[in-house]
Order: sequence, then C-alpha cells, then structure tokens
Amino acid sequence: MAVKAGDIVRFLDSNGGGTVVRVDGRLAYVEDEDGFEVPVLTNECVVIKNEQPKSSGASQEEVVEEEEDYEFTEELGDDSSPQFYIAFLSGDKPGQASGNLRIQAINDSNYFVFYTISNLRKDGDLDLFYHGTVEPNTKVALDKLAVNQLDDRKWQINLTLFKKGKTYANLAPVSEVIKIKAPRFLKDNVFADNAYYHEKAVLMPVIKGEFERKLEALSDKEINKVIREKESQPKRKKYARRDEPALLEVDLHIDELIDTTAGLSKGEIINLQLDKFKQVMKDNEKNKGRKVVFIHGVGNGKLKTEVRKLLDRQYKKHVYQDASFQEYGYGATMVII
Repeated sequence: MAVKAGDIVRFLDSNGGGTVVRVDGRLAYVEDEDGFEVPVLTNECVVIKNEQPKSSGASQEEVVEEEEDYEFTEELGDDSSPQFYIAFLSGDKPGQASGNLRIQAINDSNYFVFYTISNLRKDGDLDLFYHGTVEPNTKVALDKLAVNQLDDRKWQINLTLFKKGKTYANLAPVSEVIKIKAPRFLKDNVFADNAYYHEKAVLMPVIKGEFERKLEALSDKEINKVIREKESQPKRKKYARRDEPALLEVDLHIDELIDTTAGLSKGEIINLQLDKFKQVMKDNEKNKGRKVVFIHGVGNGKLKTEVRKLLDRQYKKHVYQDASFQEYGYGATMVII
C-alpha cells in the first residue's frame, strides 16, 4: 500500500510511528508524538489508518471503528511508575488573564486510565463531577470554572489503569483524596513552570511517588530532615573532558545546552538535544576516523533511542557502539566518523 501524507503509520523495523507529514520519493517524513519529524523509508512503514478523502463518504461508524483499532505508541520507560496529575491553569486560555481556571487531567504513562472525580461530602457520600478514559501519554480538558466556584472541597479520585490488545502488569486501583483550597489560586506565585505546558500551572499528583508518600506520613521536623537528605544526594555525574584530538566528548544533557528549560515541552527539549547532535555530526563529517562520544545519560531511554534512530537512518556510513562502560556507564554512545 502506497504511503501518503496524512496516513498514520507504524515503523516496521523499530518501535514508534506517527502521522506522515510529506513524502519525498522513497522517504516519508513522519511526525511522532513528541512533535518532531522522523525520516524513514516508505517500505519500512506500515499504514495503520489511511487519510480519509473529503469526498469519501465514510460513515461515522467506520471512522470510529478505525480509531478503536489504532495502537497508541508507547514511550520508553518503566511501566511500574505511572504518573497522573490534575492540572489547574490560570485564565480562559494561555496568556488571557481572568478569574477562571482551566482544569485538566494529565496521564503520563503507557496505560489507558479510567477515572472518576467526585466531591467527597462530609457524610462520606460522593457527588460525581467528571469521569472518562484518558489515552496513554495524553492530557484532557475537564472543565473551566471561576475560582470562587471551587470553594474549599475534597476531591475523591479513583483510577483504573489498563492496556488494550496486550498483556500488562496488574497495578492496584488508585484511590486518592486531594484538597482543593480556592484562595491559593488567587496568588500569582502558586503557578509554576512545569514539564507539561508552555505556561505556568498548579499540578496535583494523584498517583504519588515513594517520596511524596513518605512526606505525608512524617511530622514537620521529619519532613525537613528528609528534604535535606534528598537535596544532599549526589547530582548527575559530570564528565571530565579529555584532551585527545582523536576523541570528542559532547554532553547532550539539556542543562549543558541551555540555561533554562522554562516553558519548553518534552518534545522541544529533545529537539534541541538532537539539533546539537546533528550539528556535531555535520561539523565532523570530514574528520574521518575521529571518535565522538555523545553523552545522553540513561534516564527513560528516550534520547538514546532517538539518537540511534538518526544514526541508523541518516548516518548509516558511520559505525557506532556503546561508549566505555567504565567511564560512562550505560549513558553514552560512541560514533566513529
């Protein structure tokens, strides 16, 4: 089947896929879930869903059935630590101040999440506010309310995590209560930079990590002790640059490339890191035999995966391998020009 712009595809030889932006000869440019284009040969693409021509007359039922069959691309990472947040954003839309709040749910996991959000009454009964299913690694809008509509209340949030069409870990259902205090949203400094929006937001975790759970169980004195211990933990290893003409070390960690990531999405951050990788490869394309070590870290494996995708597709004439484990652990790739 011919691949054309608008098709949703999976990659035949590796994880990933997305929407075809354009086709240039035998090369398709696919926009993945992080928003950047991945060049891939058309014969390495499997079409999941064809672009529907405007005059096709396809029924609504047909379109819905195709959407249900679509397999959502999973991000690399540890499925045992999903994250789910309720987000509060100021104003009717970004940059438009008002007395309203936009309320959204963030599913930062490879699971579908069925959720119910209810008001927890003083007598223990519930009034259902919102319910539905959030797709993997997705945000959904829940409501837009005036701050004074929130009052001071408790939200009972119940989550069930599952996957479609494949086996998955049996994670226990989540049941959490978050306290909503309306006056806090009237303070400008309560909204903070975050990894999910280009604007400041208040994020309330529903699936809490080990550190958050420990804090809830501690006294104020113990909390301060835990925070001091966390802050005193060793920072990411800094690699000493070696003065060897035949070897170049390039640290792709974002804090080595720019001063602040405020306002940048995950996709934009990875784009900056990959732009640095491409620039170094271009600057050294005539330095035959030179070894370039790209330090990408371990993290959730996303940057390493994208770097190696580029090496496999755009830099096939170069040899690459894991850099010295003794010096870099699993956090670096060495390319021989």
